[in-house]
Amino acid sequence: MEILFFVAMMSLLVYVMYRNITLVKRYRHNKEYIECYKEMLAGTETAYERTNAYIESEDSDEFKNKARVLKLYEQMDTEEDISETLNDLDLKEIFYSKGKYSKKQTLMNVDVFVWIYLVMAKARRLSKFDVLNGLCEKLTELEGLDRRVEYQLCRAIYNALCEKEDAGVEFLSSLLDGGFAQYEYEKNLIGLFKRFASATLAYSGEPMEDYYKEDLHSFAATQIGKTYMRDLEILEKYPPRKEQEEETKQEEEPKEVSQEETKEGENDR
Repeated sequence: MEILFFVAMMSLLVYVMYRNITLVKRYRHNKEYIECYKEMLAGTETAYERTNAYIESEDSDEFKNKARVLKLYEQMDTEEDISETLNDLDLKEIFYSKGKYSKKQTLMNVDVFVWIYLVMAKARRLSKFDVLNGLCEKLTELEGLDRRVEYQLCRAIYNALCEKEDAGVEFLSSLLDGGFAQYEYEKNLIGLFKRFASATLAYSGEPMEDYYKEDLHSFAATQIGKTYMRDLEILEKYPPRKEQEEETKQEEEPKEVSQEETKEGENDR
């Protein structure tokens, strides 16, 4: 019995050490990515150069591809050939584990969806349909992610921006009405997803309740909302309130779900 207990304790110790090493490594990768994220959102002059340098130096395929999504946003303003970045982008490295959809992996990288929404809006404003269609094709390849609200919102935004037949309106409207119980989603961010939905409906000229129209002013007071609504060219119609701008001056950083929050996702579906 003592030998079995010793073996069990040693196994637990090895696991804890491995887990701690993994978390330290992830923090190292994530730290510089967050700086790139913040600079890109703030529109600093060094954002693009810093993101490129990060991609070149990063040895994690997961974080390298997260940064490529950031790069797409700024690269649309350059004369560079954007097709190379699109071709190199592998979303499976971000949302998959062991070759298949991972709920835990997706929860840790849910911030990437926000940047996909931002890239899509800017691509539409600049008529970069190669970017819009390229991202849509990449998303279509992700088997298993269609069970998530974040993914369905990507598809709905794409349909709305490309003025497809249903324009994604049905899903966007149902998201505002709370009709998403059949999907997986990050609970702490569902309010943000609803704001993306209402902004996209406003872009499409679809009717909305006054509450959601008023809330767009609050969304516009955030850096993410202002960026998205500016690219949708609806910011002048729903400008931020001055008092709301003061309330939201705190930094907006990508949210990586904590270990406690991902416990429900330990068993990937």
